[in-house]
Amino acid sequence: MPEPGAGIVLVGMPGSGKSTVGRLVAERLGRRFVDTDELFADLHGISVPDFLRERGEPAFRAAESEAVARACGMRGAVIGAGGGAVLDPLNRWALWHHGVVAWLDAPPEQLVERLNADGVARPTFQPYGAGRLAAVRSERASAYRAADLVVDASREAVRIAAEVVARATRPRARVLLDAEFERHHPIGPRKARLLMGLDLEPYPNGVAVVDRRLPRALVDRLSTRACMEVAGGERSKRMRRLERILEWLAEQRIERDEPLLAVGGGTVGDLAGTAAALFARGLPLVQVPTTWLAQADSAIGGKVAVDLSHAKNAVGAFWPPVEVRSDVGALRSLPPRLRRDGVAESVKSALIGDAALWQLIETRGRAALRADEAARYAIIERSARLKLAVCDRDPFETGERRSLNLGHTVGHALEVESGYRLRHGSAVALGLRAAAAIAGGRGADPMLPERLDALLADLGFGLRQAFDEPAVRRAMLTDKKRRAGRQRWILPMQFGETLEVDDVTDDELGRALRTIAA
Repeated sequence: MPEPGAGIVLVGMPGSGKSTVGRLVAERLGRRFVDTDELFADLHGISVPDFLRERGEPAFRAAESEAVARACGMRGAVIGAGGGAVLDPLNRWALWHHGVVAWLDAPPEQLVERLNADGVARPTFQPYGAGRLAAVRSERASAYRAADLVVDASREAVRIAAEVVARATRPRARVLLDAEFERHHPIGPRKARLLMGLDLEPYPNGVAVVDRRLPRALVDRLSTRACMEVAGGERSKRMRRLERILEWLAEQRIERDEPLLAVGGGTVGDLAGTAAALFARGLPLVQVPTTWLAQADSAIGGKVAVDLSHAKNAVGAFWPPVEVRSDVGALRSLPPRLRRDGVAESVKSALIGDAALWQLIETRGRAALRADEAARYAIIERSARLKLAVCDRDPFETGERRSLNLGHTVGHALEVESGYRLRHGSAVALGLRAAAAIAGGRGADPMLPERLDALLADLGFGLRQAFDEPAVRRAMLTDKKRRAGRQRWILPMQFGETLEVDDVTDDELGRALRTIAA
């Protein structure tokens, strides 16, 4: 994301006064004011309320992006953004780039009064009620909280406008998402935080375990009192390396309330996370993921582990972080092959339950691997939010969370068979193809394997791999999803629908492995 522009963006719930305050701010600064709902009506020849009544909210959200893009193209303008425009990470990227973002926040009861007095109907909120508005505000809070300013919008519009003008200083850091989530663990705080954005401020304290391959500029920005550099990569995720980290923590005389930061990719997150779970019976863990894979997937959900010789992630714990800070700017230094390693997890997330994510990867995935940073951020955020929601509903993998293992049954076995020379993303891509092949013989959408292959090939993944089939089958015997000697499989039946089965036959597995064998 380039430097923030000179504009001002007002976000908030309907009735918070964005249009009235925005016009006052624009008048004081001698700027143009743009209301995205009014611009939408000009572009489409129909008002937002009428569009919503005729075509529904999903169609409106898809069309709204054009109005947001047009508004952000008016340099220096004051923009009043539609209340739900911030839900789309691509919209948020554009709005936050336009300039300083101010969240106008007012109590739900006051919003109801204003909406009842307003001549413009809001069909998605009718009949107006404080409970309904409070619920929607909660759904959007992770985007609203990312604003640069929070302004009390319960006051007169003139006072609100004056405060916005006085406080509108361009920030260096661009927080794009500020989500709060349950940790679901009896030890430590009940709530945790996920920050996503660009050029985020460093976590203010603690000690850090850092991937030694990170650019020096990233490491030098840390504010920790001590730092241990380790080798990243799956081959380092072993007990002997874990013991070294634990000994180092003892040497630092770290106390139980001092955070341990895991700064690096998924393997460093696993190593440091396992150390945090064990040392002093639990240190606060802060994940600072620096790879696509870690930001989209592994830093979320609280599973940490190290490997044994023939069993991936066999020794570990559920130890949710107290905070995750994902700075998409850290991915700029990664070569495309390492970015590709992570996009496989995003493809998996899209298959599991996000049609918009699938479409985004199909249309802009290849560009995101290269220079399209807006699409890169949006893909990662959508992936992370899907996993966060699944883990919130099933924190200890007793049901729905097992769907996140889609592609990993064969994928992990391929990694083990290769001695971890095969990269995780490539292994997951092959695992997705194998699972789709099995699902295809069980009545799955016949177009799914074809579209999956086309997407994986477009992203640069190999569709076949040379491997020793008996060794892969042996590695699958150590899979943690096995119960009573039976292998659990997650099969993609159609986009957004998976099926868990434990009766895949040897013949089905053989055909699936031949599908991916070179």
